[in-house]
Amino acid sequence: MPTTEMIVMIAVTAAMVLAFIHVLRLIGTAITYKTLRKLVDKDPENAGTLIAQLGKQPESGGDGRLSTILVSLGVAMIAASIVIGDPSWMHYGVAAALFPLIVGTALWLRILVIERARRRDGGQ
Repeated sequence: MPTTEMIVMIAVTAAMVLAFIHVLRLIGTAITYKTLRKLVDKDPENAGTLIAQLGKQPESGGDGRLSTILVSLGVAMIAASIVIGDPSWMHYGVAAALFPLIVGTALWLRILVIERARRRDGGQ
């Protein structure tokens, strides 16, 4: 299979997966709004408290896992480049590993700064 066809197939597959994920999110949102409409029709007095609870943003803990995955992916790419042993492959592997390493480290630093700010606010 030529390289161009392979790249196009990967792009089409990725687009289809992303479209499927967004359709599922849209269905979930429609179900939530349908439930809210039924609640407002059935019991309008208690609907305000439920809507206020739904409006609160939950604390996201996904950055910690994502940063760990990205840093470990970067380290694995560097290790694979070293195992292969070819200098040109090592150069490309280390260059490709820089992106996940930098992004993962930035996410780790973001978590560190947020935790430090929480501790300061809680202590004062």
